[in-house]
Amino acid sequence: MKTDFEKIIAELESLTKRLEDPNVNLSESIELFNQGVALSKKCLKELDESKGKISILTDEINNISKPFEAE
Repeated sequence: MKTDFEKIIAELESLTKRLEDPNVNLSESIELFNQGVALSKKCLKELDESKGKISILTDEINNISKPFEAE
């Protein structure tokens, strides 16, 4: 099953192909571009959330693997 990120990337690829079609008029091109920008923002949000999760997990691993320091 595809993740939301993978679905968004697939949609962006589809939009890109449509934008490359020389038969697409200016009005439609602008609308497709607008959709692409919105999808790109969703991708960035997904990446930021993933980065945050990875950061939290990395911090947990680092705290677990620190050597014990006696006071």
